[in-house]
Amino acid sequence: MNIYWVESTVPKSMAIVARPRGNGSLEDELLAMRREGIDVLVSLLTSTEQQELGLSLEGELCQKAGMEYLNFPITDHGLPTSHQEFALLVEQLQKKLDAGKHIGAHCFACIGRSSVLMASLMCAQGTTPHDAFLRLGTARGFPVPETLQQMKWVEQFARTLEKK
Repeated sequence: MNIYWVESTVPKSMAIVARPRGNGSLEDELLAMRREGIDVLVSLLTSTEQQELGLSLEGELCQKAGMEYLNFPITDHGLPTSHQEFALLVEQLQKKLDAGKHIGAHCFACIGRSSVLMASLMCAQGTTPHDAFLRLGTARGFPVPETLQQMKWVEQFARTLEKK
């Protein structure tokens, strides 16, 4: 299990986490994340992916491990389908950060969808999309996100934040 803490305004408050191993390993994986400081785990997997990967009980086992669990499904290599719902998720996560919670996000390979979420959350804190992706890439050890469309989506999302 890997946790990639992102350099942000509050040390060790945001991370991209490796997708937990499923089925019989899932509970131990989630307990390890909790021990490493994750308070809120956000999965960006679709329900089909969750089933295929043995992660159907992730929400229930997060609660058992003492973590809050949120699921915001985005298709692999894709983008959020609702800008408004995504903005509400980012706002909700920002409130959790303000309350001192430590947030981890995962998707399948922890490159694209999780980077879109964490970069958007960083933009909500005043970081530019470019700097957010640089910090995320540094944490992950290689450039993120996966697609140019994902990068452009975060840039557009950041512009909508500036208008508020």
